[in-house]
Amino acid sequence: MDVFPKEENQTKAVALTMTSMRAGLQRAYLDGLEFIRNKISDTEGEVAKTRLSFYGCNESDEDSYLQYLKECNDHFLTANNELRRKNIKLEVIDSEMRIVTLLNQLREAAEVDKGEIAFITGFWENIKHTVESFHSLVEKFQTNVLNRLNQNCTSYNNADISLEVSNRYTEEISGYIAELERELTNMRLLMKTYDGGIHQDLFSQNSKFAEKVLVSCDLKAFPILRLAPDLAEKMENVCAIARKWLDRDEQYMYEVNNYIKETRNIAKRREEDLKNQKEKQKKIEKAVKTANILLQNNKEKLQKIEVELNSLEGQLNGFKHEKKCRHEEKAQKSSMADFLSITMTQTRKNYNLQMKRQRLVKQVRELEEFLIGLEKELSNVEDELMVKSQERILINEKVETSVKTYDTLKTDFDKYSDNLEKLEQEVNILSGQLLQLEIIQTYKTSPEHVEQIFDRPQTVKLAPSLKEKIKRKRKGLPVTES
Repeated sequence: MDVFPKEENQTKAVALTMTSMRAGLQRAYLDGLEFIRNKISDTEGEVAKTRLSFYGCNESDEDSYLQYLKECNDHFLTANNELRRKNIKLEVIDSEMRIVTLLNQLREAAEVDKGEIAFITGFWENIKHTVESFHSLVEKFQTNVLNRLNQNCTSYNNADISLEVSNRYTEEISGYIAELERELTNMRLLMKTYDGGIHQDLFSQNSKFAEKVLVSCDLKAFPILRLAPDLAEKMENVCAIARKWLDRDEQYMYEVNNYIKETRNIAKRREEDLKNQKEKQKKIEKAVKTANILLQNNKEKLQKIEVELNSLEGQLNGFKHEKKCRHEEKAQKSSMADFLSITMTQTRKNYNLQMKRQRLVKQVRELEEFLIGLEKELSNVEDELMVKSQERILINEKVETSVKTYDTLKTDFDKYSDNLEKLEQEVNILSGQLLQLEIIQTYKTSPEHVEQIFDRPQTVKLAPSLKEKIKRKRKGLPVTES
């Protein structure tokens, strides 16, 4: 997640605040950068001296440089013309060996020395000394500048945490490193091949001064004339790249300071949001639990009413069945009593029939009374069944309402929890980024780390362990500044 501003806005912000923020960086870090800048300036000064010495000038002047190279070119042409008159095969002058060979051929072939031998001998000594000087400069630059840049002007990155500001810085620094390695390697190869034949493909392209030399001199015949100017240009270029690297490293620290401030503010706001959202989550969770309890209570009530309704329906069916049976029994006994009455009117009085009829009439009367009571009980059960049915309808509506309420609250709670989880992840990412930025700041500006830049005795007491500082930051413990 990218919580930082766009690159162009950041660049403007850095430019506006760089002066005011200088005091915000530790003095030791800035002193370290200044120390390396001075080493670059020393190298540039030595390049200038070597160039002036090669051209025999007291001050920088391209016209004078071109005049000297043209003079060299003319002497080489004169020497070649002398050899050509003697039918001696001409060679491309592209190495020390070819210069020595040319001098030996001149000494043997020339009838009269017009000064070419002395001049070319002087040029040979000059270019030899210049190559040696640049060789020394390259090694001193490697020790005094490049090693310090590699050791102190890179970032402390954590592979698990990606920071836009660090990625951009690392990408640019990697470009500077590649440029420096390419230029220094080309310089070493040019100087190494000076003895037996310089690799002309290693000369710098698109050089304005080289274009002027090409116009004034025959570089196809005398490519050795290009060597010293090219070495000087390459050396100046590596110094320029080293300065860019230093400037980018300082800008990086201003950016890190800005990002720490921004990230800390954003993280603080997100943490406040997270705290508030967690409080709201608790309230929603409580509402969900309450809705769930109400839902379960209504379901239990509904289940209880269902049981009661089933029981009442059982009773009702039982009463109806008994009512039917009693009605049938009553009808049967009434019919028997009526039959006995008819029989008794047609025959003489029979005591047994009379008693039997009386018992049947009594039983019919008792059945009628029982049926009256049964009707009342049946009516009561029907009334109670109707009441319970109404209750079931009401409870069922409550259950449906409770289900909807619970489902809505539960859905809202789940969405809220998901958003809360995302917010928590964002806070964790911000905390990780902030920690990484603070570790970078500690690593880059620690006196213990910066101490390695300076040419000081090993007995100088260093700051407390940088590793211990970083370890304490990772654990969230306070770091005591010495």
